[in-house]
Amino acid sequence: MKRIRIYPLKSSVKAYVAIPGSKSYTNRALLLAALTCSERSRGTGGRVKIKNPLISEDTHAMISCLRELGMRCSFEEDSLEVSGNLQSIENREYNLNTFLSGTTARFMLALSAVIPGTKIIRGRGRLNERPMAHLVDSLRQLGAKIEYLDKHGFPPVRVLSSKLTPGRIMMNGTVSSQFLSALLMIAPLVGDIDIDIEGEQVSRPYLDMTIEAMGKFGVHVKSEGYKRYCVPGGQKYKAEEYAVEGDVSSASYFAGIAALTRSTIMLGNLNPESLQADMRFLKILEGMGNIITYKKNAITIHGMGVRSVTVDMQDCPDQAQTLAVLSAFAGGMTTITGIQSLRIKETERISAVKQELKKMGIQTESTSDSIIIYGGSPKGARIDTYGDHRMAMAFAVAGAAIDGMEINEPDVVSKTYPQFWESLASIGIKTEYSYEHPNIVLIGMRGGGKSTVAKHLSERLGKRLADLDAMIERDEGMSIPLTIEKFGWEYFRDREAEIVRKVARLKDAVVSTGGGVIGRPENIAALKQRGILIFLSSSAKILAERILNDEGRPRLTESATTLEEVESVLAERKKLYETVADEIIDDTELHLDAKVEEVMRRLQIRGIVKK
Repeated sequence: MKRIRIYPLKSSVKAYVAIPGSKSYTNRALLLAALTCSERSRGTGGRVKIKNPLISEDTHAMISCLRELGMRCSFEEDSLEVSGNLQSIENREYNLNTFLSGTTARFMLALSAVIPGTKIIRGRGRLNERPMAHLVDSLRQLGAKIEYLDKHGFPPVRVLSSKLTPGRIMMNGTVSSQFLSALLMIAPLVGDIDIDIEGEQVSRPYLDMTIEAMGKFGVHVKSEGYKRYCVPGGQKYKAEEYAVEGDVSSASYFAGIAALTRSTIMLGNLNPESLQADMRFLKILEGMGNIITYKKNAITIHGMGVRSVTVDMQDCPDQAQTLAVLSAFAGGMTTITGIQSLRIKETERISAVKQELKKMGIQTESTSDSIIIYGGSPKGARIDTYGDHRMAMAFAVAGAAIDGMEINEPDVVSKTYPQFWESLASIGIKTEYSYEHPNIVLIGMRGGGKSTVAKHLSERLGKRLADLDAMIERDEGMSIPLTIEKFGWEYFRDREAEIVRKVARLKDAVVSTGGGVIGRPENIAALKQRGILIFLSSSAKILAERILNDEGRPRLTESATTLEEVESVLAERKKLYETVADEIIDDTELHLDAKVEEVMRRLQIRGIVKK
């Protein structure tokens, strides 16, 4: 297991944090870009550039699903270009793995109902316990053919090719706003759609975000007080470029640190007029006694401490955990209501918060939709994250103020904020990793030297060697190119994922991966559970030269030359390699011995290998 210890600030600080792009806007932009490309032209479709996208496990899941459907997603520094045409995909079965991303699962379900082919939408673990029934019921009202493959109302589901019919439908609004957002975004491909909402619509700001994003892509939605929505027919998506604003959810943890430690922290890349739900959290901090100032592209929190409050967080439930942690330091009783949706998130968040606050000596009470925190003098504790990124980041806030805070499985932050721990260090909060039997995992493109470096590391450190490609060839009894030729790429990736799950359970191993292993988010999550991921990075030119004479190399694209193919694939993968890696080593000018020594040096710095 990997764990991180957080050392508190010794005094208040003045600091700046550049906030990454919004996950919610990025995933909306990806879906809208794909729909735009598909409507713009026939054949290869159009192109849309997304600026400042967030690259995380959740957005990677969306990208992975779009690529499975034939869309091309290529990275260029701080932008992502989406191209292709969903309407020209083959009439076959597609397997869409949405990993742990509820947003992706719901958006893909709606998308699958308006494009050709049969789609199976599944996830991992807790995702298959998150409800889908209200969205399925609404799509069925429009004529969609959808089958549950396991438990009624939950993933996995199969969506059969069908043509949706415009009309008026009912949708339950009491569980998730993602259902309505998904339906609104595909509406222009159906025609005139009117949606009446049953019950009280939850998470309303997220709907406002959806409507705003659709407007920037050229489609307008009429609404009547969160009770009725209309998407007039005849509208087409037409944007060529979309800029993602900073993520207020990610910013909120640093806002909480500023309040708790009486620091002044400026949060850059934020829209002070943002429609994001968690803008409400800043108002809550003001209610706790802090001062917030707003500029054109930044928000500054002038921390003044925290005090008990009573708040309804129905419209911004994702920050309830952070508020609960802050309330542990406030005198008196804090009551947080309207958070029933937290029971069906990545974990049962109300129970998880209660359990971890108990470790810190804080008493709590709860109902089905509320939690009460009796503030006092919390003590440091080792926090379990339950596979939930927001548990890790919320309790990290406490680590800024008290000693002894440790977070188990800190890499869960990769779901929405992969650079969170680095951002924490940037404001002066020291962190220290500790490891129990870590694996050393080498990732990167074919030709990057992973297998050779792994072999040398294994011999030098006396650790077991696990070469994923070699293990697949042994199990299949044939080479990888022959396996792909005989059974196809999807079969190979499935076998690769099976091997990854086995290898992830090893201890003290050196692991060499295939170049495309990062294409599936579940592979990354499994490898990071007990692994240190090291990206061996090289230029496209060097990589092409190294593999030029590898006749057994399977083709990945239809590019005319090896260099063109490498450039194309590297454009798709490099950003993902960099995002998931714990260490990045540019080996362009390094010979083999130097590569090995540089890996050793990085491991020594982390305390994994003794000097």
